[in-house]
Amino acid sequence: MDFDLAIIGAGPAGMSAAIYASRLGMKTVVFESKLPGGNMNLAHLVENYPGFESISGMELADKMIAQMKKAGAQVIEEGVVDIKRINDVFDMTTDRRNSHKANAIILATGGEYKKLGIDGEEKFIGKGVSYCPTCDGPLFKGKNIAVIGSGDHAVTGALYLASIAKKVYLVHSEKELKAEAIRVQQLKESKNVQIFPGCVAIEVIGTDLVEKLKVEEVGNSSPKELVVDGIFICIGEIPLVTLARAIGVSIDYKGSVSVDQNKATNVPGIFAAGDVTGGVRQIVAATGDGAVAAINALRYVRALRYKK
Repeated sequence: MDFDLAIIGAGPAGMSAAIYASRLGMKTVVFESKLPGGNMNLAHLVENYPGFESISGMELADKMIAQMKKAGAQVIEEGVVDIKRINDVFDMTTDRRNSHKANAIILATGGEYKKLGIDGEEKFIGKGVSYCPTCDGPLFKGKNIAVIGSGDHAVTGALYLASIAKKVYLVHSEKELKAEAIRVQQLKESKNVQIFPGCVAIEVIGTDLVEKLKVEEVGNSSPKELVVDGIFICIGEIPLVTLARAIGVSIDYKGSVSVDQNKATNVPGIFAAGDVTGGVRQIVAATGDGAVAAINALRYVRALRYKK
């Protein structure tokens, strides 16, 4: 047997699970083909994670990575593309065609950013259209920027962009913003931010690069054009459930992995944690999920050994 536990994904849920599992004595591996930390890396400032009054998402991720490795978890920088169950063993194949086996799996695959699906969006990805304010925001220093969305991702992104941009337009279809009250207040007090509530984006316009965003008020067919150099679409995530589906894990009506209170799926030996399970998409919630999943994965593996 290669490992007691395989964790697929190294966001906050996966790394928390790895820390707990390793400290509990499980031989643990974490598969991650991208930058460990997941979407946590994209947070300009994290001010609601206990123990840190203010810390960047990337810095917090670095601390978790170091702690995970110190605890003894092995990290393999490959993505898992296939899982097969042979009796009580899971055989995983990676994107480099390597094979690894484990008694239990925690799916911590997170999610990918939702797209609007409006005209011009796909054409201008990387040419002014982005989904990550902290990643691409510095490219638009001193310029006019539009942010689309009403939740924490959009509001925190707009706040960060307001600190470097000439002007920030926040476009959202709701009557009120759905982010933390303190963030909303900070945004409303920003002198270079203009909020367009009850409005939807309908088209990205430009030649080689983004030049304008066409928006219209809900219920009003008279659109207006905002002159912008960049557009950040921050409307949420779609859970990454391809692997889960392939191994027969149940997916709920929202497209998330279904789990019980122990973070167990319908497939014995497979658990799930973090954004892939839906719920509250916060770092602290994901780390809690990871801890619960790891503890119950240990119980599952111990039961297997007792059965033998």
